Amino acid sequence: MKDDDFKQSINYKKVVQRFLNFKKLYIISVILLLGLAYLYNRTATVLFSNSTTILITEKDNNPLAASKDFMSGMAFLSGNNNIDNEIEILKSFTILKETVQRMDLKTTIHSYERSIISKILGNTRFEKTNLIKKHEEYEYSPIRIVVNPTKDQITDLSYYVEFIDDNSFRIHTKDPNKPVFRFNYIDDKVAGSEPYTPLNGIFNFGSTINEDKYDFQILKTEYFDKSFTSNKVLYFELHNTNQLTFEYQSSLAVEQTSQTSSIIKLSLRGTNYYRVTDFLNNLAQVFLERNLEKKNNAAASTVSFIDAQITQFKDSVARNEAEVDEFRTSKGLMDLSFQGQQIFSKLEDLETEKATLEEQRTIYVNLRDYLIRIKNDPRVNAPPARDITDPLLISRLRAFTDKALELATAPEMGDYRKKLESNVENDRAQILELVNNSLSNINESLDRLQYRIQRLGNQISTMPKTELKLKGIERKFELNNAIYTFLLQKRAEAQITKASSMPDYEVVEPARALAEYPVSPRKKLNLLLALFLAFLLPTLFILIEDFFNNRLSDMDEIEAMAGKPILGKIFRSFRKTSLVVAQRPKSSVSESFRSVRTNFQFFDHSGKKQVVLLTSSASGDGKTFCSINFASVLALNGHRTVLLEFDLRRPKVHQEFGASNMIGISSFLIDKAVIEDIILPTEVENLDLISAGPAAPNPAELIASERTGEFLETLKEMYDYIVIDSAPVGIVSETFLLMKHSDVNIFVVRLDYTIRDAFRNALKGLANNGFNNFNLLLNDLNIRKASYKYGYDTKYYTEENHGFLRRLFKRKKKD
Repeated sequence: MKDDDFKQSINYKKVVQRFLNFKKLYIISVILLLGLAYLYNRTATVLFSNSTTILITEKDNNPLAASKDFMSGMAFLSGNNNIDNEIEILKSFTILKETVQRMDLKTTIHSYERSIISKILGNTRFEKTNLIKKHEEYEYSPIRIVVNPTKDQITDLSYYVEFIDDNSFRIHTKDPNKPVFRFNYIDDKVAGSEPYTPLNGIFNFGSTINEDKYDFQILKTEYFDKSFTSNKVLYFELHNTNQLTFEYQSSLAVEQTSQTSSIIKLSLRGTNYYRVTDFLNNLAQVFLERNLEKKNNAAASTVSFIDAQITQFKDSVARNEAEVDEFRTSKGLMDLSFQGQQIFSKLEDLETEKATLEEQRTIYVNLRDYLIRIKNDPRVNAPPARDITDPLLISRLRAFTDKALELATAPEMGDYRKKLESNVENDRAQILELVNNSLSNINESLDRLQYRIQRLGNQISTMPKTELKLKGIERKFELNNAIYTFLLQKRAEAQITKASSMPDYEVVEPARALAEYPVSPRKKLNLLLALFLAFLLPTLFILIEDFFNNRLSDMDEIEAMAGKPILGKIFRSFRKTSLVVAQRPKSSVSESFRSVRTNFQFFDHSGKKQVVLLTSSASGDGKTFCSINFASVLALNGHRTVLLEFDLRRPKVHQEFGASNMIGISSFLIDKAVIEDIILPTEVENLDLISAGPAAPNPAELIASERTGEFLETLKEMYDYIVIDSAPVGIVSETFLLMKHSDVNIFVVRLDYTIRDAFRNALKGLANNGFNNFNLLLNDLNIRKASYKYGYDTKYYTEENHGFLRRLFKRKKKD
């Protein structure tokens, strides 16, 4: 016998038969899971989905930025848009919060049918789950709730409304078993928590419900029907708008339609199809309006800045012009020399370039101050971005202003704000570093220009003083006049831009309320999934059970491991007694022992008297049960049989027969009794019993003595069969000593009980001691399962224990 003898190819027939043994489990699983799926489909709250698409344009349509000679820094206001940034903006708390406030979603109204299920679950914590099929009253709501925003309101509490007549209603609340929270809609934050105070009373429509912590009105709508609450439960809730915004943020899906497109798709799920549709359209509108507002604010900021500069230079131009005229008139000087004109022309160019750089330095200084101040005050307005030519700075500044605006309106607490503050601070530090570098470069350029201007100034000092003074006056006038003219031109362009501004984005396909196709629950899919799980779960259970099962359950495996034939199979007995053959001769168990007797006698051709030894790998395998009934079935066939209780350590046979154990085998082996004294007759004809006798301290030595052989030889002269109930061969060594005297050895294996490793070790012990003359006897075979595997017909066994109910119905049928 080898350890891996039983490792054969997969027998698919056996696999199928294994699963068929659990057919009741599969049937129960199918009925249970399909029932649960059906119940869920009937009661689950229906969810709807809708979507809209927005085109993110990537071209620059800003006339101001397109002007070659205008301030190039305006390009960052309408330059190429980063689609990933726009997706994050659409999902941001700020824009969603503005949408919630615009739609006034602080209240939601629900209803559900009055049914047995809703009555059972209506007063439990399951009411707000999907176990009750609820409907959100949005477009056809019979009532409208008007809250007083100046007073704190109790949020996330269900207010139940029941119509009494056309003018009055009853309202009440249910105890949430926890403190309730007050929310202030003006401050937009939680005002605190407090113990629950119930609300219960009758009010008129339009009257103010102003009791203790409650302050709101309930108004009728054009869809009001006083019979609405006769067969439906109607309730509403007031919401924390910040929490509601977070819920929309988690349920909103924003994604790019493809890697190569500039179209963003917004999808949303909700309990009401029309509310989902309206929310998506309002969200898209808020997004476009914010983009347009940002562009208009930038243009307005530019106009305001230019107006301030124009006011400053307008007075300077007028003074310089008057000063030039007065000087020429008083000195009679009309023009300068050719050389002086060239020098002053160069000086004017340098002064113009210097003025441009100083303007840029002013912008960068203002930008630097803005970045320093915004660290402590997120609401500080950004300065107009003129003459910024660094594309990296333009891109970073544009993203930073969006995040700073979002931070200014974000909730004061929460992980989302902390994350946003960290991102804004990182961007601010990086942009500040870029601005400082740009300021350093501008200062270096101004130093070089100042040096060149100083050199020209030295040349001008050699010119005649009258010409020099005139040119200085004219140079101031021309410089201020040029800047003044430039500012007037750009002011006009900025005003044109503000008047003609359009959003950079376009709604390609708005959300439309065309057909209400629910996306949840998916009834067919749920039923298919339930059916799949109904087969999967029992299968996994069987596989896991088999994987961790270390007990023998397959006949072929047992036969392959032992390499010996199976003498017979003993059916499971449902009787409390072990004397089944004697007391229930027509039972399936008795018939199985008769079959074993037939097989035993068929293989026995010696015709001599036999010593039959029964053993097992461990206690509990049914060795004693098989010994008693095998001896009984031999005796009932007319053979003189004696049953020896040779398990001297734990004798049990005498207890089953109700016999005395005062003297027995141990008494004979120690020469304190003769055979005639220890033989006990039994209720079974032709069957005698010899019990183990008093417990001996050295059973192995007693069995190994010569008295054992004399004992058995004497019994052979008196009986046709000697059946020995020995100790388990896998536990003690006495059984090997008895096997020297036995003619036939029977190894009892109990299905689904005998441990595989114990059986393997027992087989190794038998092989190592040279005992290969044994047969297998399978015990405790469940006839109901075996009928599928091996074709047994239970109709032939008339005394099966089928249970009280089955016997009762069977008796009625006969009557």
